[in-house]
Amino acid sequence: MSLNLQSHTISQRKSLKLKGTKTSVTKNQILISTGIVSLDAVLDGGIPIGTVALVEEENHGRNAELITKHFIAEGVVCDHSILIADVEKKPEAIANDLPKPIQEESFQPTDIIAEDFKIAWRYSQNPIYDSKPHHTSISFGHTFDMSAKIPVDELKNIRYWPDEKSQGTSYSELLEQINTIITKGGFSTKIPVEQRRVLRITISNLYSPIWDSNDLNVVTFLYKLRILVRSSYATCLLTCRAHTIDDVVKCRMEHFVDTVLILKPMELSSCADYNGKLIIGKLASFNTFLYEPLSVDWATKLTRKKLCIEKLHLPPCLNSGDDNENVHTKQLSCASTTSVLNF
Repeated sequence: MSLNLQSHTISQRKSLKLKGTKTSVTKNQILISTGIVSLDAVLDGGIPIGTVALVEEENHGRNAELITKHFIAEGVVCDHSILIADVEKKPEAIANDLPKPIQEESFQPTDIIAEDFKIAWRYSQNPIYDSKPHHTSISFGHTFDMSAKIPVDELKNIRYWPDEKSQGTSYSELLEQINTIITKGGFSTKIPVEQRRVLRITISNLYSPIWDSNDLNVVTFLYKLRILVRSSYATCLLTCRAHTIDDVVKCRMEHFVDTVLILKPMELSSCADYNGKLIIGKLASFNTFLYEPLSVDWATKLTRKKLCIEKLHLPPCLNSGDDNENVHTKQLSCASTTSVLNF
């Protein structure tokens, strides 16, 4: 298999108008949304085109799967081409469980809400604030509702692997499939086409024991995958279980990807509002200065309708028992005490 080694320049990217993308002012790159607006803010606007992102999750959580579904749902809304690869479950099952985008028409106007104030009548004169989600732009960064699903008939431009024509579940076969889609689908930078489109690739459960890795190991696969994605208008999102991978292999895997997000369970019982912890292991920094986020520790908050990323606020540090007793025994200087000095 011949790999395309030529990468596209920034001037070529600027001349294009790709749907569902935006140009980063600080990075001078074209970004796509992850489908989670708060996660885009953590990643300095989104994921750059031509990069590979790895999401590591520990202890059988489900946040990595939810991030993958939002990533695919954002591609469906933006009319992007999508490739879903998974060896542990059917890729069609992932596509049939995508969150539905929130439309502005689904929110009630403020005048209708004001008429429904029957119990708290004394607050009816107070201003009512609109609760509609804020979008950075019309075509970038949508908000999704996990309690509703995208209808199956609205799913377009989605390919699945393995499919009926697949002969196995090897890394080399998936790499060959990705190369065929990029070359024949017009996503390569070396092939001129009339209208460019973005390709979103999701590979779930990487390094699973079900993979047939006799001819190609996972590190070599990531090395060749990054070369393919770098010379195309594609972005790849990988997920894996961190606790099943050896530390040496994990370190090499993180070296051959551009972005690393680590999901860990929340160990503090006082942070009951969060269901996990997000650690930024690595951010894509090519063709730009290194972006320094406000914090490397973030928390994942899961509700019935959405998954959001918030800055982790640790509980206040309480003093020991002896210190608390000393605080309670302290009195004001003007109070009556049994001091030796008697004024």
